[in-house]
Amino acid sequence: MIAFAHTAGAEVEFERVAVPAEQVAIYNLPTAPPKTTDRRSFSGTATTQAEALPPDILAAIVRQAVETHRDPLLHQRNLEREEIERQAVRERLGPG
Repeated sequence: MIAFAHTAGAEVEFERVAVPAEQVAIYNLPTAPPKTTDRRSFSGTATTQAEALPPDILAAIVRQAVETHRDPLLHQRNLEREEIERQAVRERLGPG
């Protein structure tokens, strides 16, 4: 992802998004003890997989995390540029 973004002249920022205890309780998610081989920083006594969340909830959580880092004006400009480029390609291809 970093190499792809770099090629496009963009920057990428990663953020770890965890399933907090309140979501485990709300959605009655399964838990397991942390693996002894897991070297990530963790202070709890149980873990849960993000994939255990209902797909629409997981998608909303990820979308919200992405949106906090997205510049809406820059995004709109990119969409407009994409449309201009798409039209130019159509014109070069001719009637189809």
